[in-house]
Amino acid sequence: MKRLFSLTIITVLVLSILSACSSNENESASGNESSDKTIVEFWALDNHKSIYEPIIEEFEKEHADIDINMSTRTVDAHKEGLKVASSSDTLPHIWFNWGGSLGSFYPENGLTLDLTEHAEAGKWNELYLEKAIELTKYEDQITGVPTKLAALGIFYRKDIFDELGIKVPKTFEEFEAVMAKLKENNITPVSVGGKFGWHTMRFTEIVLEHYAGPELKDKLINLEESWDNPAVEKTYAKLKEWEDKGYFPTGFITSDPNEAKMPFYSGDAAMILEGPWFDTTATEDEFDLEKIGVFTFPTEQEPLRTSSFVEMLQIKGDAKKEQQDAAIEFALYATSKEVIEKHKDIVQFPVAAAGVEVPENLPNAPKLVEAFNNGAFVITDQALPQEMVVKFFEAQDNVITGEFSPKDAAEFLQKSAEELK
Repeated sequence: MKRLFSLTIITVLVLSILSACSSNENESASGNESSDKTIVEFWALDNHKSIYEPIIEEFEKEHADIDINMSTRTVDAHKEGLKVASSSDTLPHIWFNWGGSLGSFYPENGLTLDLTEHAEAGKWNELYLEKAIELTKYEDQITGVPTKLAALGIFYRKDIFDELGIKVPKTFEEFEAVMAKLKENNITPVSVGGKFGWHTMRFTEIVLEHYAGPELKDKLINLEESWDNPAVEKTYAKLKEWEDKGYFPTGFITSDPNEAKMPFYSGDAAMILEGPWFDTTATEDEFDLEKIGVFTFPTEQEPLRTSSFVEMLQIKGDAKKEQQDAAIEFALYATSKEVIEKHKDIVQFPVAAAGVEVPENLPNAPKLVEAFNNGAFVITDQALPQEMVVKFFEAQDNVITGEFSPKDAAEFLQKSAEELK
């Protein structure tokens, strides 16, 4: 335990030092009287690098007085880095973030610029999808420039399905039958990376949607109904059943979610629960998209809702005005219809910009846009308060490992909700 505690402290210190260095370099560069450029520090994800690098290069050519310094991290390192930077006043001038309770932490604590007036003056309602702008809000203030509006679906290997004579399932029972047949043929039904919790969560939330139905599930998420509920117990019992039957990879609970695509590519697994960006990811990985299809998880509920979320770029609230203005200018440029259409070969779809059609070389993304329009709920790690997200991850992981019974998990979540309220 002491060793684990020490490692945690070291990790936080290293992240703090990195954040401080980034901030110090930024302050030094922006405060240099001999420089006539505004330096903007930008934090994004590793898989954004190939997207933003050419866009930044073009932006800087058109804005000779602005330099965008981008640094990237993995998903979980990015989340942790932002939290560390927020506590040490070393946030960058602009950063990538998600909506809901993940993104709201920053405006809630006065760390982001309220973009509501900018949106009204710039007629953002004409530039972005209405739903995308709505999901960036915290207490009626627009907290970020929307970049993407995404929905999740089950991507599957069409070649494997065809070889085994498997049809796309239309019901929950049929989905289970598909997994059983795949397992019988020595193929792992679903590839999941359980480390950090959010990849497993994607399955937990759609199974809960099946057993609880939209109305009850929304009340659970809003902490308006007790989590000590038969629908919650059934959800965890089903997840444990699937794990016991080998429908997920052995030891998946400690596997990196970023590596979950590899068994899918190799054919060792036949399905993976991802978003519309997966077409772009597979293309970049030089995997044949002709072998991939997608379907909405059959919860058998009306409306048939899919998990969804918004992504955005947030601006530091107490940065110098010249850096805020430059950051906003870049964010609007990078998310504009014109720039996106110019870079359709690298941008991840579907985007938040209005009027942009998904390219033909991304065959599965339009199906998820349609699924989103048919019905959607906000993904759990953005819909729940972040304190409850931690408990949600803990409950599902403990069920999978056998530490909790389904009843234990339901009672644990309700106790956590009561303590939070």
